[in-house]
Amino acid sequence: MKKKGLTAVVTITVFACLLLCASALACYNWYGFPMQGEEHPLYHNGTVANGTVIGGVYVDAGHGLTGKGPITGELYTQVFNVPAYDTVRFAHLYVHVWGGTENYHGWLNTSFTGHGLGNITLLGHDDVGSECDEQVWSCGHGTYVVWYDVIDFVTPGTINATAVTGKISSGFDGRVGMIELIVVYEKEGMDETRYWVVQGHEALIYATSGYPAKDYGYAYFKGTINPDDWPNAVFYSTWLTGDMYDTDTLWFNDIMLCEGCTNYEQGNYFDFKIIEVKNASVDYLNTSNNYAKYWRDGDSYVHWLNPVLVLSRESKPDLMVEKIEEPFLPYYNYTLAVVANHTYNLNATVKNIGTGTATESNVTLHADTTLIGTLPIPRLDAGASKEVQFTWTPTDSGTYTLEVTADAFNEVNETDEANNILSKNIEVLAEGQADLVISPTDITFLPSFAWHTANNRTTIQVNVMNNGTKDASNFDVSLSVNSVQENNTVISIDAKAIKETSFEYDAAKGGPYAVKVVLDAEGEVKESNETNNEAAKSFTVIEVRLRDTHHYGDTSTYNGKASDFTDVEMFDVVKLVPGNTTPWDVINSVAYVKNPYLAAGTTFVYGIDGLDQDMAEKIYWYLYMNGRYVPNNILCGGYPLTDGDTMHWDFQKQIYGATESFTPPCTVQSYNDLYPEPFTHGYWGTEWNTTIVYPAESPEYLNIANNISNKLVSSGVPDEKIDIDTDSNVTSSEKRKTNNLILLGKYTENDIISDPAYGINSYHEYFGMVVYFDAGKMIDDYDDAEYDCGGVVEAFDNPYDNGELGMYYSWNVPGPVIFLASGVTDSDAKAAAELLINRTEELDRFWILSN
Repeated sequence: MKKKGLTAVVTITVFACLLLCASALACYNWYGFPMQGEEHPLYHNGTVANGTVIGGVYVDAGHGLTGKGPITGELYTQVFNVPAYDTVRFAHLYVHVWGGTENYHGWLNTSFTGHGLGNITLLGHDDVGSECDEQVWSCGHGTYVVWYDVIDFVTPGTINATAVTGKISSGFDGRVGMIELIVVYEKEGMDETRYWVVQGHEALIYATSGYPAKDYGYAYFKGTINPDDWPNAVFYSTWLTGDMYDTDTLWFNDIMLCEGCTNYEQGNYFDFKIIEVKNASVDYLNTSNNYAKYWRDGDSYVHWLNPVLVLSRESKPDLMVEKIEEPFLPYYNYTLAVVANHTYNLNATVKNIGTGTATESNVTLHADTTLIGTLPIPRLDAGASKEVQFTWTPTDSGTYTLEVTADAFNEVNETDEANNILSKNIEVLAEGQADLVISPTDITFLPSFAWHTANNRTTIQVNVMNNGTKDASNFDVSLSVNSVQENNTVISIDAKAIKETSFEYDAAKGGPYAVKVVLDAEGEVKESNETNNEAAKSFTVIEVRLRDTHHYGDTSTYNGKASDFTDVEMFDVVKLVPGNTTPWDVINSVAYVKNPYLAAGTTFVYGIDGLDQDMAEKIYWYLYMNGRYVPNNILCGGYPLTDGDTMHWDFQKQIYGATESFTPPCTVQSYNDLYPEPFTHGYWGTEWNTTIVYPAESPEYLNIANNISNKLVSSGVPDEKIDIDTDSNVTSSEKRKTNNLILLGKYTENDIISDPAYGINSYHEYFGMVVYFDAGKMIDDYDDAEYDCGGVVEAFDNPYDNGELGMYYSWNVPGPVIFLASGVTDSDAKAAAELLINRTEELDRFWILSN
């Protein structure tokens, strides 16, 4: 039940106690490490740098969550462009790592300008070592920020920081989401700069997991100034994991600087803002007690980092070329290398790293000393950037130096006029012979598309590579299945390029189907190697079910705010797909999926058919596999499907209890899907045994338990995977932890439901039990409705495999499940059990009340 009125009274007390009354010097704190006061002697949050220099302050961060972590083993690389300096006063580097939850363990290894910064162990709320006291801030559900003093390693110009993570426990996420660098430097001839660096990692979170909400964060910039002496002032702020499209606000001295601050403008789950708080038009400075305040508003979990305030006597822009990308051939999927006499596109990004606005300017591209092109750059505010695209046709082979120059005609008065050029060496190959190449990894099997209906054909996607240095024109790509030629197409591919083509094949359920793809079977293209033009790969075909609903199983057409008040039809499709297809591939084969993070390689379902998640209302798409909640939407791209699997996407809000909000971890709708789930297909390849538990004091439930067992067996659950037992036996049995449980009987008579020591009812919020019992009443946590009589069929996580009850929230941890068919009275409980036997067609919602 909702008890929101209690949170405001205890928030400050709990927060202070967590920081000041801890028994060990841990680096984990639920609310993080706030940016208040002087530098903390143990945790080093607070004002860590404060003074005046003839020089400047460099602050930059990027570039958001990309998916690089333990699963990919890839380095996360962030490029910085530090201005020229004489001396460095201060330099700190910050790395964000996503832990998954505070319960998982991993490690982080960071390098900066080629110098290894050591291996840091990340232990979440188990982290109490002295090492973490200096470097690691972990808070909330396992969000880490690790900081390093890099004053001895920073150098001027373009430099790199890299981070790689690994797992200690299997659940550790480990994706890196941001690297930030703050440098205070002296430089003769520059303006006078007054600065405050207030570091920390503050978690602003709604009431959850037994903790009161924390809505505000503050940062103080202590000292006295004369605002009239400082014509320019800039404020820097960084956020992690905020929600898009809400109304969170950032304030400076009671002046609102931004509303809806966290919109992923700089990357996934990452925002970085540079805001002028004093210029010719605005003046927000106070003589003393300058401060910043951030209010999370609707953001469920947002992390505020490292506010920096910089005052200067003169504010100027500083244009530089942030990056030059590799040349690429337009209209091709991949470009492998550059070949003479071919036309390439080349993207470059110009960024204003200064503190003032840059007026309109021009950027040029030279290949060696030859001017290739000139493009306009619009007005750029501080921190803003602009990507431009040049066209380049090299006519000779050899090594070219491509040089991109920002403010090429000196139209902008900058703080640093010497950092406008970035160069990149490109090797251009001479034209020679073509070389068509294909391997089994170039063949991919996908379900074919048809909107809201079953297209049971298989799409065979083929990446055709020309690894040679001459174009291959008008050649056949032929497809054979089980030694019978089925199709062919004619394509052309430029030198050193890859083009995707595809076929559709009508494959019945079963297999395997042996596929062979042959390039240039007729020998039309003269190649340097004629032996690498064939590849073979097999696939099988399985049957799966896919459906979408909204608001916990509603199948009606949606029309509301989240769809811009247009109709969105729900669907329920059974179709054939290739074996090991993922839910991401299947949903894209029956619906139009919106994913704003696709460019970063993330399989995230943001919207289906125009029904998009609403960050302000906190309503999102959730995936259930065989009735079991998938902990992260992104995992839909990695779950391998098997025959008979059921995918269910539901558009829903979390359910708010007294101390915890949760997503329903299971849906009883799955019991009436293709087969009773998750009793047949389980979750991610694991199929648990099932125990039907009835009260030892009520032997008449044995017959009901047998009827449920017969129903499961008749629906495809193997008989040997089901047993029936009493609550008194199961209480002390290992299968309480390892099996699915179906609990029967009046709630007070089944000890697994009601026993005060080991019963589930008292801990219902920990594992997503939406309906619970209290003092002879049945209570629905969704709407806080109370019932004096009635029964319920609901499904939720089996918490006994996650340790002692009340210690861990497990609603989002996949494992065996509990199906509860119980009620206030004995007759209510028996009526609920009847839903699992003869009335399964009524299981049309996530939890069913049988009043």
